[in-house]
Amino acid sequence: MMSSLETIPRMGEVANMLGNESRLILLQLLSEGEKSVETLSEQSGIPVANTSQHLQALKKTNMVTTRREGKRILYRLESGPIKELFLALEKFAVFSTAQRQGLFTGVAPIKKNHLTVPELQKKLKKGTTILVDVRSKEEYKKGHIPEAVNIPYNELTTHKFPKNKEVIVYCRGPLCLLSVNAVNLLKSREVNVSRFDPGYSGWSEGEN
Repeated sequence: MMSSLETIPRMGEVANMLGNESRLILLQLLSEGEKSVETLSEQSGIPVANTSQHLQALKKTNMVTTRREGKRILYRLESGPIKELFLALEKFAVFSTAQRQGLFTGVAPIKKNHLTVPELQKKLKKGTTILVDVRSKEEYKKGHIPEAVNIPYNELTTHKFPKNKEVIVYCRGPLCLLSVNAVNLLKSREVNVSRFDPGYSGWSEGEN
């Protein structure tokens, strides 16, 4: 069995590979099951060419593998504790964020303007808000927040929003970057937009 010192170079290689938001998004999607490049591109909002490049890099480091189905190439996570590694990163990111806000230090947390589930419900009842699910159509059909309309991220540029309404976007969860990119995109078009940070996963938990 290799010593810890012998594994450090490999650990550095893995850490370098994971130091990219796009690759983390693709690994998150692949943790749900195997997908084609086109599906991953649609669900992540990452252009097909870039998606393919990231997948090839992940394949070279044995993090993903492929199989052919007709003319399609399907990607999936390689065997091994890759999903556990990703979840560990996610847990540490959440812990680190909470620690910075003082949740684990006894210091009063920084006040944020993030919407809670009850606050979102109140806004939707008033009828002055448009809730937009920027995930793929496939994900939307599997489950979504009631009253949300589905406009996948890659279709936002062709959609016009009424100026007299607030637009709130969401995606899978707090670590999903699709809604972050959506906010930046719509703000550049002078749309009154904000993000429901908890996403669909946070809404589901808040409803239970």
